[in-house]
Amino acid sequence: MKPVSALALVLGLGLLTLSAPGFAQACRQTLDMTPMGGQKMVQCHEVTEMPQSTINNMCRPAGDPAARTVSEQLDKCPAAYAGICATPLRVIQANIRRMQGLPPEVDSQVPETAMIKAYFYDGMPPNAAEQCTRSGGTWTAAKAPARKK
Repeated sequence: MKPVSALALVLGLGLLTLSAPGFAQACRQTLDMTPMGGQKMVQCHEVTEMPQSTINNMCRPAGDPAARTVSEQLDKCPAAYAGICATPLRVIQANIRRMQGLPPEVDSQVPETAMIKAYFYDGMPPNAAEQCTRSGGTWTAAKAPARKK
């Protein structure tokens, strides 16, 4: 699976149950796609302005039974990332609906300020930044650590 597509599938499950907005919450997932000829990939998804049920629903194994997934809920994603894709949840919902052949309607229960940040760690695909911007997100690469003199 491509990272943004995998993100869209995970989010599709999590955006079905909505209630009052909540604080930032995160789910780190290690997807082992080596049985399918892929690689191991570590991502963490952080959600803002959404209820706890959103992250609870997102933090489940991937839909593909051949991919082994280990999920862990966190307060926030670890800082040692390679890149971040920040996308408004309404944009992600519209993308999911388009992939399903449905019109890209706006869900009024999702606040305009609700965001998901997908942090990429080990196994980040080389085209992650391009896929992020093509899907309506904003890419931020990790800053190199300052050199000691």
